[in-house]
Amino acid sequence: MHLRVESVSVIRQRERYDGGSLNRVGECIVGDEHGCVKLMAFDEQLDIIKEGAVITIRNANANVVKEHLRIEVDRWAKVEVSKEKVGKVNTKKNHSDVEYELISVRL
Repeated sequence: MHLRVESVSVIRQRERYDGGSLNRVGECIVGDEHGCVKLMAFDEQLDIIKEGAVITIRNANANVVKEHLRIEVDRWAKVEVSKEKVGKVNTKKNHSDVEYELISVRL
């Protein structure tokens, strides 16, 4: 999936207890001319995901967290810079703003 990064904010940043690397978690708004969604990225992925960049995401998960949709790029997913053309991000249609509810259906 080819997406343009609208905004990036690091929500958690802390140094490992052994004095090693820095662990970071970022919350990003990504999308295209059809709409946008919230994306969670971790550590080195935040070096690739910069505001205004066009990225390609492979093998990511779409999860509902606290009743809102979120794409998570975990360690099995891949993020890379894309050469595709992606138009302006339509922030008026943010799919993460929709509140989802689990409804049990009896059969």
